[in-house]
Amino acid sequence: MTLRTRLTWAVALGATAVLVAPISSAQAVDPAVTDVTVTHWDGMGDFVKGTSSSLTPGRRASLKIAGDGAGTVSYTDPFGDGSAQTYEYGTWTSPVVETGYPVDESITSWNVDTPTGTWAEIQFRGRKADGDWTKWFVMGRWTAGDDFAAGDIHRTSLDGQSDTDAALYTDTYVARTGHEPEAFQTKVTLLRPEGSSTSPALRSVSTLTNEYLPDSAYPGTSDFTLDREIDLGLPRFSQNIHRGEYPEFGGGGQVWCSPTSTSMVQYYWGREVPASELEDIVAPNGDPQVDYAAINAWDYAYEGAGNWPFNTAYANRWGLESFVTRIRSLAEAERFIEAGIPLVFSLKFTEEEMPEAGYGTDGHLLVLGGFTAAGDPIIYDPNYPSNDEVRNVYTRENFERVWQNATDGIAYVIRPHDVELPENVPGQTPNW
Repeated sequence: MTLRTRLTWAVALGATAVLVAPISSAQAVDPAVTDVTVTHWDGMGDFVKGTSSSLTPGRRASLKIAGDGAGTVSYTDPFGDGSAQTYEYGTWTSPVVETGYPVDESITSWNVDTPTGTWAEIQFRGRKADGDWTKWFVMGRWTAGDDFAAGDIHRTSLDGQSDTDAALYTDTYVARTGHEPEAFQTKVTLLRPEGSSTSPALRSVSTLTNEYLPDSAYPGTSDFTLDREIDLGLPRFSQNIHRGEYPEFGGGGQVWCSPTSTSMVQYYWGREVPASELEDIVAPNGDPQVDYAAINAWDYAYEGAGNWPFNTAYANRWGLESFVTRIRSLAEAERFIEAGIPLVFSLKFTEEEMPEAGYGTDGHLLVLGGFTAAGDPIIYDPNYPSNDEVRNVYTRENFERVWQNATDGIAYVIRPHDVELPENVPGQTPNW
């Protein structure tokens, strides 16, 4: 995956790029108070707070298309055969959410069931300080399937949406200076082929918003809050044993870090891909579930398997609730580990910045699976030659710094419904 770094965004948006040496401190410091918020709508109790059109309650507190829908719309799959298809649709629009701070970045993730031929479009818009709204930005067109002969579309992000208000980088909305929203809405459109009686089902949608955080805002190494070692003991999957497999989906290796990490968490929860789904997967070195995840999280516009919300949406296919957020520190992450919930992290680093890893990367995902008694993170890192080498211990100071400075703490939270999230940190905006 090619990381969408904050420096790239700043230059693209015309901001002045100021390079600040990373803060390195052997002394633990208090976490900064930063505005990072996740707003969840999960189930009917939350959906009724928004506005729906031609949707009705479905099984397990979901929303599905009612009757013949709100009408029909034509869509031509840009990666299909060029023919237009007609779909019935229904929409759900969130209430207006006042953030209490200017929003520099936003990511929306979702849990939507999509039977064959059905799909969902997820959108975001912001209200600026002058009261004007931005246009609706398409955050993704999602389907879990890939049976194109039976009517599935190719799941995709949408290029070319940037304007004077914002730029959209695959899965991330980035406001232009002076156009930062102070409120937002999220919209989900469910679509099914005209005349079909089968509907997609919206289970939840989550929107992450945050202020811009320059590297200079990093406060230093956080305090270790646990009093013991915890190792969740994840299954170990290497992305590199898949090098050369499925070149049309990136060919394994470096570009499969995200689906490999997602698969480790999925299998940790015991949600294995059924053998019948893996029968036709060719994986000479084993672990066909990794190939399967890469194929089924593939973003056809991005041409990669590293779209963050696509990976969390893929995990939902196996009955796991999931969303994308930013975790402010390893101290915050310890709350999840103590609750038994591993986290997928996105980061980048040079070999000099984290020599214990033995490599450098311009964009990578891996799994936090525990902490040593000394507070160092236990990392299940798929970027090793074999499964046996995946479990590693990295230095807390180095790891926390590169993770926070690279992505402001991007993380996938993936868990079963009956596993409760930890309490948010008092005095901070709720980021999960």
